[in-house]
Amino acid sequence: MNNDKILDNVEIEEVQCKNNYIGDDDYMKCRIVRIDLLKKDGTSSFYASNYHIVPCSDCSEDSTDPFKAVKIRKNGFSLILTYKFVPEGTKMTEIITFKYDKLSNNFILHKKVRTLESYKNGEIENKTDVQTVKDFGKIYFSDYR
Repeated sequence: MNNDKILDNVEIEEVQCKNNYIGDDDYMKCRIVRIDLLKKDGTSSFYASNYHIVPCSDCSEDSTDPFKAVKIRKNGFSLILTYKFVPEGTKMTEIITFKYDKLSNNFILHKKVRTLESYKNGEIENKTDVQTVKDFGKIYFSDYR
């Protein structure tokens, strides 16, 4: 992910929710996303984690898992989330992209694309909102909320 041609790791794990989640229950599971950039000898050159990017698997309004995919891209990665809302037929897809910044040896939020798809009068209506660093400033991966 940092263009050094050495395999790196992105891991998404279901864990017990931390106390900062509203409505915590003993059974409620949340997600942690971990990034580990590796060196040739297998040791880590960078490690970061975040509990706030990928929601729990049963937290959406329609009880389906909103996490759909992680896409590894040149110099970064994107997380794809999809939420279905009431009224039925309304769907929001969010793509959150982080890029590796060599100077800070960290991943920085690069872009958020949110597409809302709804059905009105038998027609599909799409609205897309794109935000970039110009809109939200410099946000490191571990600080994203």
